[in-house]
Amino acid sequence: MRKHFSDALLIGGYELVNRTKVERQLELIKEYLDFLQELQSLTEGEFTGSKRDFHSAERCLQLAIECLINIGNHIISDKGLRAPKDYADIFKVLAENSILLTEDGLTLKQMVQFRNRLVHVYWDIEPKVLWQIIQEELGGIERCARNLAKYAQNH
Repeated sequence: MRKHFSDALLIGGYELVNRTKVERQLELIKEYLDFLQELQSLTEGEFTGSKRDFHSAERCLQLAIECLINIGNHIISDKGLRAPKDYADIFKVLAENSILLTEDGLTLKQMVQFRNRLVHVYWDIEPKVLWQIIQEELGGIERCARNLAKYAQNH
């Protein structure tokens, strides 16, 4: 059985200021990504033709990104790192401090920018764009979550 990234915090290690909160955020990311991965089996036409799938995907992607933001902020606060200028800057701060790889920081920065569109320009999200993100970017989100979980466990 494959271990999931949320398992990393459940087996000892460094005690974060609020370990329970980080564990819960990781569990939620897993839940949201599992749902989004189910949608990967849909064709573009099936996905874009279903308002229920589209709106469910919007919300799950937004919430997965929110969880990553929360975990990133928690690590920054716990380590006393510089305050990020905005949500996208959280992952730059983590990359600057070798907590995330630069590539992961860029992936999450792009996801935060898309999250901002989901939150602030929600009426203008193209179903095709969301379908492409679901097809191409979920692995990057999962990798980043796994790396944040490993960091939190080991420090």
